Amino acid sequence: MNMTIQNEFASVTFKTQGAELLSWKMADGKEYLWQRDPAYWAKTSPVLFPYVGPVPDTVNIHGTEYKLPRHGFVKDAEFAVEKQEDACVTLKTVSDGATMSVYPYAFEFTVTFRLDGSALEAVYGVVNKGTDEMPFLIGGHPAFFCPMEEGAQFTDYMLRFEDEDIPDLHLNYPMFDNDAILYENLKNRTVRVIHQESKKGIRFDFPDYQSVAFWTPIQKNAPFICIEPWNAGTLAQVPNTNLLEKKYVQFLGAGEARDYKFSVRPCE
Repeated sequence: MNMTIQNEFASVTFKTQGAELLSWKMADGKEYLWQRDPAYWAKTSPVLFPYVGPVPDTVNIHGTEYKLPRHGFVKDAEFAVEKQEDACVTLKTVSDGATMSVYPYAFEFTVTFRLDGSALEAVYGVVNKGTDEMPFLIGGHPAFFCPMEEGAQFTDYMLRFEDEDIPDLHLNYPMFDNDAILYENLKNRTVRVIHQESKKGIRFDFPDYQSVAFWTPIQKNAPFICIEPWNAGTLAQVPNTNLLEKKYVQFLGAGEARDYKFSVRPCE
């Protein structure tokens, strides 16, 4: 089921299946989120939990092998509406027999979408409902149009960070030929995707994530870029599917809860 929240500045549309964002549109009709096209990528913003990355065969958790799917299973779960207001909604899914067979932990997972003016906030909430410490990886995968302005090209845009020692990254497609580009442990967890001349674009904040990846499909010249906040392994660790050996693996004790927020707003 598709749902929409809105205020006087913007609207956000999402699916209850996977709590996947479908649209972030300004009141003037300007759309920032990639509109799915299987020729490039049939997703818009999958939620990554309790694993991030490909799984060649199985994932090892405390010495036992589990058939966890790529990027986990929450992206395919049907969420229930927990709470809804005009400009805010919270969706929830919980563990069941199917999830426990591939990930042996009882959990509650919520996704909250909130509009603050024209800004979109997304909060992923994790609760350990079991009696054992629960390890997991978590991340977002929203895709944004790039170029964002009529007549512009992908190569007109750059990534601008607030850390003084991180240079601007001027976008081109070949830089993604080896897959995603990952930045770790930025002091200021903010990045802007902006036109090099007009400086128009978006500002993305990810205060609760220790790394951020950027991705567009290899050799497809796709008109979008994904900004992926992660608490997960590094790119060099992709072949290692031992969950507990992943850099930035998260742990929650019995009964503990934690939120992970990212937000995005237009830059004018």
